[in-house]
Amino acid sequence: MNVQTRIVIDRPIEQIWAYLDDHTHELDWRGPSLKRLNQVGTGPAGVGTRYEGVMHVGPGDYPYVNELTRYEPPNRVSWKAVSSAGWVIGSSGSYVLERDGNRTRLTHEINIEPNKPAGRLVMPLVGAIGSRSVMPMLVKLKAEVEKGG
Repeated sequence: MNVQTRIVIDRPIEQIWAYLDDHTHELDWRGPSLKRLNQVGTGPAGVGTRYEGVMHVGPGDYPYVNELTRYEPPNRVSWKAVSSAGWVIGSSGSYVLERDGNRTRLTHEINIEPNKPAGRLVMPLVGAIGSRSVMPMLVKLKAEVEKGG
């Protein structure tokens, strides 16, 4: 299942990219569901860079590992799942940034698949919620960047 969510942020594309590229901000706008996110290894981000994270969903915490598959500053970053302990998995996704004058159009895309038998049972609910589950996160991102976070 593919979920796309779009938002316009009243800041230049370079500022949005710099904020997204600095993963120390992730907990500010992806919380409370994101509990932890760390780069595996050192050095600058790029294709092949991996991140280990923990998502809190319902009663549980679910570790995952993602790997960057495209890294094209300041317009696009894409990733794929390497592993996930959750019922469903964001098997791949991306942030696409488009310049709109002095504003930025950001599209978040995620492909969600069942990861365990129980995941097949919750997929209809995931489909019904779709973009509505992602929009609060993007609204937080917009607020953080626009206040100068």
